[in-house]
Amino acid sequence: MKLRTIFSAAALTALFAVAPVVAHADHYGDWDDHHEWHDAHWWHDNHPGWVYHHHPEWVEAYPAWRTYDGDWDDHHVWRDRGWWYENHPEWVREHHHDWERWRD
Repeated sequence: MKLRTIFSAAALTALFAVAPVVAHADHYGDWDDHHEWHDAHWWHDNHPGWVYHHHPEWVEAYPAWRTYDGDWDDHHVWRDRGWWYENHPEWVREHHHDWERWRD
């Protein structure tokens, strides 16, 4: 009986130890360098290149981002719209009719 109590206590301790991670399991997001949780939209707004490099599954979950941000090149490197306009404007005209030229 004593052994069962010890195992039960250990199981509960383990459950509560992972609770903060489980609380975010149903949302896309990640921890920053200061151990603060940010959802996928925060990451996209603040570090879009990092999102495309580290979490391409988020881009698939939010396909509208691609409409405004950029696209993958032939080597699977993410390039923003500015790069495409400067380096391959003909490709933009052919593949992204939804992009509009913008001025910074």
